[in-house]
Amino acid sequence: MSTRRVHRVAAPARKASGSGQPFIIVTGLSGSGKSQAIRALEDLGYFCVDNLPTALIPTLAQLAVRGAFEKAAIVADVREKRFLSSFPAVFRRLQRTKRLNPVLIFLEADNGTLVRRFSETRRPHPMGRNRSVIEGIREERAQMAPVRAMADEIVDTSDMTVHELRQFFMSLSSRDRVRAPLVV
Repeated sequence: MSTRRVHRVAAPARKASGSGQPFIIVTGLSGSGKSQAIRALEDLGYFCVDNLPTALIPTLAQLAVRGAFEKAAIVADVREKRFLSSFPAVFRRLQRTKRLNPVLIFLEADNGTLVRRFSETRRPHPMGRNRSVIEGIREERAQMAPVRAMADEIVDTSDMTVHELRQFFMSLSSRDRVRAPLVV
């Protein structure tokens, strides 16, 4: 079994953990496991949206506060053109929202792992369409640095299996005392 590397990052001016409606935002590097993460959260009973435009994040958060669903999780990343320029302000706004407990989780992996994952899927890197995958990865890593610095949890998925990543989200959910219903 491989070792999972998780780095906790203190976020400035955070509300007490567990206070308010759970609202998880998963972001990070392309190929780091965000799609697997959102599937795991969906299995844990979260209302999930993948690739939600940044402009719609506050609307979904307000729906969560109003009780439209018990808990929500989204994936937002560089697939959206305005993500890098607009997300930091949107996230700070969420942090100030009463009765909302936003948690930003940043997934990453080392360059070699990301290159291997892209070669296995045969998909182009979103920032490397007219150049090599490694060039796209390097550009994305540099441009995502400000978002990474805002994260509550930074998870290096380089040595993680899909099952270990799922276990991480299960442990995160149990820390917040949020249980998924038994599925038979």
